Amino acid sequence: MKYTLQTVCLIIMAFASAAKAQQTNILTLGEAFTEADRSYPGLSERRTIVEEFQFRKKEVQSRSIPQIQFQAQQSYGTYQGSGGAFFPVPGVFNVTGNSIGSETAAQATGNAFGSVLMDWKFFEFGKQRKAIESAEYQVQGAKSSYDASRLSLQIKISRLYLETTYSKSSLQLSEKNVDRLHQVLELAKSLSSAGLKPGADTSIVASAYAKALAARYESLGRYQAGKASFKEVVPLENLSFPDLSLMNPGLSDLSLDTINSTHPYLQVIDKQLSYEGAQLQVTARKALPSLSVLGGLSSRGSGIGQNGFVDRGINSGYQNMAGNYLVGVGITWNIGNAYTSSLERRRAQKTVQGVQAKLDLQRLQMNTALSAVASRITQQRKLLIQTQTAFTKASDAYELYLARYEGGLINLTELLQIQALLQEAERENLKAVQNYWNLVISQAELSGDFSLLLNYFK
Repeated sequence: MKYTLQTVCLIIMAFASAAKAQQTNILTLGEAFTEADRSYPGLSERRTIVEEFQFRKKEVQSRSIPQIQFQAQQSYGTYQGSGGAFFPVPGVFNVTGNSIGSETAAQATGNAFGSVLMDWKFFEFGKQRKAIESAEYQVQGAKSSYDASRLSLQIKISRLYLETTYSKSSLQLSEKNVDRLHQVLELAKSLSSAGLKPGADTSIVASAYAKALAARYESLGRYQAGKASFKEVVPLENLSFPDLSLMNPGLSDLSLDTINSTHPYLQVIDKQLSYEGAQLQVTARKALPSLSVLGGLSSRGSGIGQNGFVDRGINSGYQNMAGNYLVGVGITWNIGNAYTSSLERRRAQKTVQGVQAKLDLQRLQMNTALSAVASRITQQRKLLIQTQTAFTKASDAYELYLARYEGGLINLTELLQIQALLQEAERENLKAVQNYWNLVISQAELSGDFSLLLNYFK
């Protein structure tokens, strides 16, 4: 008895777990957003672009550190001297020493040279600071582009989610229509067999029933196609969607009169404007000089000693070493940039003005669209009340007409007319619900607030 009870408990727990799994298998809109954030390649691309601009900023910052160059070389060559000699670069040649009159003297010797040079532009009249500021705006712009892409993806997911949910509900309506016509068909057969109705009624209902089955297959195909399309953004298997006809829109709404300035679509242009403004400042400073601290160390060796004797060994260049140092302050000023930078500055000013106009236009268009969508949502709610009323009345009328047909009080044509009216009322009501949520999605895109959608589709 004890083992039997344990077995029964385990079976009940298994069924409960399976039922719970089936209940939680319905994908919510928030879960779809989370999965897309994790796996959608388009967002991964945007994230790498942000990282790219972060590295670019570090590259610009690295230009502030001193530039240090190191050179070392060893050579072996002749040392014939002549008046007016010069030194080719980068090689260093000896031109001292004299082998004339000495037949046994070496004709070539070793040379060694090494140097370390430093050039630190410690003051550039704000050019470097503005360049770093410009790079930072590029990073912020890349982040804003990521946010805008994420918002666009959420809108795409919402519309695909709504379309698939609508297809599922449409399929359910088709199945209800099939069930109703199947019921009428069985009733017509029964009445015809009893001699209460003509046999033609059976053929008429059978034709309507076949059409309903065909419509059901079409709805099933659309639903399956919708789920396949949805996997582009949310690559999960065995997805299940809620019933759209059960989604009561309610009375909640977003009380927004104007677009928030932090909206991703506006921020993309705003960061572009900030970047172009920083570039204008960089251009204005191109005409200014740069001040540098200079320093250097060098060491040179030669196989020619101070007494004139020459050592022709390969390593002779490391003898007779001489070291020197150099420190100083330098100024670099491209005077020709005074005219060129003025032209660049004027061009940059026009660019800034153009981006500002683009930002103003985007804000105007979004505010206008938000106002229009809010008005349409208000009217759509009124439309929903009427379509729901029409559906309820048609449903009640169908039940009455079905009973009257079963009692032989009306003919089949009247019943099928009411059935067609009910089917049309169902579809119009469902379509009105879909249109309402499409408007809410448009409002969410303009406001950047998905709270209404996330609260209802959960």
